[in-house]
Amino acid sequence: MNNLDMYHQTQTYVATLLEHGICILLYVGTYNFVCNWVGNEAWTLALDWSGKEDYVQEPLHEWLVDGKKADLTRSSGPFTFAMVEAAGHLVLYDKPKESLEMLNRWLAGVAL
Repeated sequence: MNNLDMYHQTQTYVATLLEHGICILLYVGTYNFVCNWVGNEAWTLALDWSGKEDYVQEPLHEWLVDGKKADLTRSSGPFTFAMVEAAGHLVLYDKPKESLEMLNRWLAGVAL
């Protein structure tokens, strides 16, 4: 049975978008076992694009919502990676306040 639920590699698409200056926000819940933060961070660090060197050298740092730690983030140029503490696969459902703040800041071009 072919249900079209297959894995497709997308890193070349992400790199092309970054090369064209398209901003990308990649976020993941720390409790997500399907698309875990370890694997997501690893591919962001390995992604080949012109801003890779600066991105890799940027340390992870805490981002806060209402003075409380939301988790860690790394950002350089148009690429932002963010973890959301205690969120599972459905980050927006699990952590709506943090998710909205993250998205609003990112859309406004403000660092997390």
